[in-house]
Amino acid sequence: MSGPAILCEIADGLCTLTLNRPDKLNALDLTALKLLDAHLDTLDDSIGCIVLRGAGRSFCAGHDLGEISEGQGEDTKPIESGIVARLASLDYPVIAAVQGHCLTGGLELALAADIIVAAESARFADTHSRFDLVPVWGASQRLPRRIGRAMALEMLYTGRTVSGEEAARIGLANQCVPDADLDATAAGLAARILANAPRANRAIKRLVLETDGMNEAQGAAYELTHTAGRGPEFAERVARWKRR
Repeated sequence: MSGPAILCEIADGLCTLTLNRPDKLNALDLTALKLLDAHLDTLDDSIGCIVLRGAGRSFCAGHDLGEISEGQGEDTKPIESGIVARLASLDYPVIAAVQGHCLTGGLELALAADIIVAAESARFADTHSRFDLVPVWGASQRLPRRIGRAMALEMLYTGRTVSGEEAARIGLANQCVPDADLDATAAGLAARILANAPRANRAIKRLVLETDGMNEAQGAAYELTHTAGRGPEFAERVARWKRR
């Protein structure tokens, strides 16, 4: 590994978080997760979008099995799960750019993003049951919500590998692109998000999160009474649109 386990770069409203253990295929241990949590502490309303990516040939090979096999992790499961849940519940739009391995804990981390862009080399799998483990970072909840119960259970029961192309086809990823285009595609999505009002995007995400589990009528009623409505940029943005 070269440098910290998680890199954080902020520029022009975009926060790029890079998993930086390429020699370990960016496997996550408690130290890396705590560093991710510390980076999240630094974010403020100037941030309009987050891109989560992995250094090297993989996004993330999952929870560091060396740490688990040494007996670590049992007493820290709530901490680790809480950090992944915090990423999933951030107000900011989050894009995961996935290449190579995206396995088990790495898949759970990617599922904490709002949008997943897969490279053609991406390989998604949940291998908890292969090692007689059960998810604690959200796979049993977020994977069925992403791709449907039946498909999620197939992945969870079998541990089979899903390619980037298949991931896009079943809705696990929003799209699949050539590896050479992965970073540019994620950056392009981020740019389109950043071009819109960050306050509105944060409020939209809150509504989606807060109404999860409600039926359509309940959700619509909640939206009506809890919407953040018109923001301070409205007049300026309308005037700019009229000048086009």
